[in-house]
Amino acid sequence: MTDNYFATGLGLIEHLRAMQSEWGVKTVETVAAVNQINKNITPALYVVNTSNNPTDTVEGMDSMDTQQWTVVVAVSHAAAQTNTTELMKIGGELITKVINHVQGYAVDDYHLPLKRVRTAGRPEYFSTFGLYPFTFETQFTP
Repeated sequence: MTDNYFATGLGLIEHLRAMQSEWGVKTVETVAAVNQINKNITPALYVVNTSNNPTDTVEGMDSMDTQQWTVVVAVSHAAAQTNTTELMKIGGELITKVINHVQGYAVDDYHLPLKRVRTAGRPEYFSTFGLYPFTFETQFTP
């Protein structure tokens, strides 16, 4: 898959789908932006491409690109209308599994392993629904 610029994202979706049944996740998909996440299907994982940037090159060397992929954990609970504690309980367990499964994952020998970075954004809450984003970064030569 090295000839596909989005190989890491495609591989990450498959990597997460491999754990879907074990974790009780209803769907693992991708969306163009976080605001397009389906709030009717939970728990769910969404893989979003959030950054594609060239890395400064050294003269005579191939350029490297840095990509960031955000994994959004989506959960819901009826009691969360007045208190987000239930969302934190069910979301927290799934978040721990996702972080441990994704951290260090490399789609192939041409992409550096994914590492967690600080650009994930903050959790978002909508009535009974919570979104928890976590961003991971890789580098590769396109």
